[in-house]
Amino acid sequence: MLAILLAAAALPAAAAIDIQPGKSSFEFVDSRGRPDRPIEVYTYRPAACDASCPLQFVIAGVHRDANVYRDSWAAAADRYRFVVLAPEFPARYWPHAAAYNLGDVKAESDPAKWTFSAIEHLFDAVRTTQAGYAIFGHSAGGQFVHRMLLFLPDNRATVMVSANPGWYTMPEWRKADAKDPFPYSLVDARVGESELKRALGRRYVLMLGTSDVDPDADYLSKTPGAEREGASRYERGHNFFKAAAASAKALGVPFGWKLVDVPGVAHQGSAMGRRAADLIYGNP
Repeated sequence: MLAILLAAAALPAAAAIDIQPGKSSFEFVDSRGRPDRPIEVYTYRPAACDASCPLQFVIAGVHRDANVYRDSWAAAADRYRFVVLAPEFPARYWPHAAAYNLGDVKAESDPAKWTFSAIEHLFDAVRTTQAGYAIFGHSAGGQFVHRMLLFLPDNRATVMVSANPGWYTMPEWRKADAKDPFPYSLVDARVGESELKRALGRRYVLMLGTSDVDPDADYLSKTPGAEREGASRYERGHNFFKAAAASAKALGVPFGWKLVDVPGVAHQGSAMGRRAADLIYGNP
């Protein structure tokens, strides 16, 4: 009997939602957040992966085409043996940037109802032995990831990667030093100095395509607040990272972020995803 119990204890814990081998999808109802807004989750589990493989969340860009992003990560998942989860936040439930890129934080006072929190809730539904997860977002998804870091700094991600965001919530909490209030900085936001201190010490990677320099690129925000961050995605990203390093110094806290320029790549999500997978799971 003891041998049976020990053997059972060695098996992975059962997840509430079992991820099937190969490409699949399931509907996730976030009972702890917004159960009225079901999320379709596109998944890929390599044949070599069991339920204890690492979990990789992938957040789509402005088109919310999570299945396309899932497909673009499949080859890397086979190579490095991890499970891909690409949750889709449809515009009918999460309209415009306010609900998606910005996490619905202005409309919702309860952090459990923020769009970012759905990732944590989904992780609990699919995890077995995993204590954490990796998360990657491209373009609007990259905005999602960096704001998730700022607004939920105690999330369980082991690494967070933003690729080619179009504009940012700058890591500035001081009203006198901010060019613009939220959503362009943390001034008048629901979080502030305390959350920023924790966020700056996390493992966060900002990836920028060196050819993503078109100031008139499709879907690049042209609001005055975004324009003050820089002319292009590449310039805005470098300014964001410099501001974060300066904030860490001003606050006297460790700075755990990394900036990675990806040579010759513009605004291609698949190319940035392949580079991110190498960085997270292989040799940087």
